[in-house]
Amino acid sequence: MLTRSIIEAIEFHEWVMRGWKVKFLLSERLLHQVKKMSPVDEWYDDPIIVATVMDRLGICFISIQEYYTTFGLLPQIGDRLFNEDSGMLIQDRSIDGTLKTLTFTLST
Repeated sequence: MLTRSIIEAIEFHEWVMRGWKVKFLLSERLLHQVKKMSPVDEWYDDPIIVATVMDRLGICFISIQEYYTTFGLLPQIGDRLFNEDSGMLIQDRSIDGTLKTLTFTLST
């Protein structure tokens, strides 16, 4: 189960590309939507909501992998992951070379 602060990046041990960890942050807008879906005050305490969010983030990770494999570079700010019309929008991204981490902030 996801047990972390809402401001911490969400990661999964399998989200690794060429030795780089991929993490996701949820924008305020996306967090608001997730909170509205949850019947409990803290959405990350609801296993159904956590599973839903993690499934979508897993699909986003696959989209990033496929994009990188196809084009040889990472998706840019403004690109949509997994579905052009209803997918998650990359609002921001950061690269930490010391920790070998790519962090994507997602929005709707």
